[in-house]
Formats: sequence, structure tokens, C-alpha cells
Amino acid sequence: LLVLLSASVFAQSDGIPDRPSPPRLVNNLSQEFPDFISSSEQSQLEIKLTAFANETSNQIVIVIVDDLGGTEPWDYATRLGQKWGAGQSKSDNGIVVLIKPTGGKGQRKVHIAVGYGLEGAIPDATANQISDNELGPGLASGNYYEAIDKTVDVLMALAKGESQVKVAKMTNH
Repeated sequence: LLVLLSASVFAQSDGIPDRPSPPRLVNNLSQEFPDFISSSEQSQLEIKLTAFANETSNQIVIVIVDDLGGTEPWDYATRLGQKWGAGQSKSDNGIVVLIKPTGGKGQRKVHIAVGYGLEGAIPDATANQISDNELGPGLASGNYYEAIDKTVDVLMALAKGESQVKVAKMTNH
């Protein structure tokens, strides 16, 4: 059953999986590294990101995948954010932190895709610096949770106050 469920999630014509239901902000879709971060670490991040989304309306989504379907990380992360509806559609204030931990040296990829509504606070060059200085080194040293948590802290600090759309509180995403 799990294999069939997994196959249906990834068997999308555009190569981008459907957003899990119920929606979550921390999504480990990796079959190769199902324990990339522990369930308690995942819960801690989910609580932190949900509180941030409720406070600011900005949304950060973390996605861990095994395969990018032959696309570049920036393209995959951008299309995933659009398909999943990261952030508020009118404000385009979502951020996707993409992690592909599989493959040999040079095949593991990370990317931070920032919606247009937050580019004033987090331009591409800044997102790349966060990847290079926070996310990448922590992942390379095996400190997966700490790397993601520090990355989220930096993104939240930069995004806070950039977009203050009034929305109903998010419960499960």
C-alpha cells in the first residue's frame, strides 16, 4: 500500500508531486532518507513555521526529495511553490527550501526559492548566500536539523514584516 501511495504521489505529469494532504510546511518526501530529520524535529519545525505563517502571512515550506525529475533545483523549487500554493497567492509571499540529499558528490542539491512578494527582503543573491553559509555547510557536516533550523531562522528574520496580509489562522499548514 505504501509503495502504491508513494508511486501515485510522484507520478505527476509535470514531475512535481502533489502537495500532501493534509498540507504541511515540513515535507520529507524522500524514500532514500525517510529519517532525514526525526519526527520530533519535524514537529518542532512545523510548529515554528505555522506560528510564523500565522503571525506574518509569509509561508516557508521545507521539501526534501530524492529526485528533481531532470530539472534544475531553482526550477523544481519554483514550480513546486507555485503548484503547492506556498504563501498567499495575491501576495506571492512564499519561500520553498528545497533539499535533495541523494546522489554522490555534486548530485546533492539545495535551493531557496523566494516568491516575488518577498524578493525585496530576500533577493536571489541573499537566498543564495543563505544556502551557501547556513544550509549547505550544515547539511554537508551531517547536522541536518540544525542546518534547516538556522536557515529558517535567517529567512524568518528577513521576511518578517515584508508582507502583512490579513488571513485566517492556518491550522495544518
